[in-house]
Amino acid sequence: MIRNFLSCESEVFQNSHGGIGEISVQKVFRRTDFKGGWDFALRVVMPPNSSMGVHQHEQNEEMYIILKGEGLMTIEGQEQRVGVGDMILNKPEGSHGLLNDSDCDIELLIVQASIKTL
Repeated sequence: MIRNFLSCESEVFQNSHGGIGEISVQKVFRRTDFKGGWDFALRVVMPPNSSMGVHQHEQNEEMYIILKGEGLMTIEGQEQRVGVGDMILNKPEGSHGLLNDSDCDIELLIVQASIKTL
């Protein structure tokens, strides 16, 4: 199965995970597309001064892959600059969030997989 994330329908979310502003999300693959433990694959565009608030997942892992831009990632209460090429692993039950404090969009892919038994 091939899907181009540039042509997938986009949804706008306000205050994602308690963050600020709006972000654009393209749901490229959903749980029903997979046979294994994958939950989704998303393309997210975060304009300047927007964020995904710090939040926690339970029984899954999430990978953020920064394609464009830079921002401030919070992982387990620690802040770190992230930019193009960075791949961030958000561990089960760990807290994480992303702030676009730059003047340009952040574009990223988010892939999530469940760790619980199917």
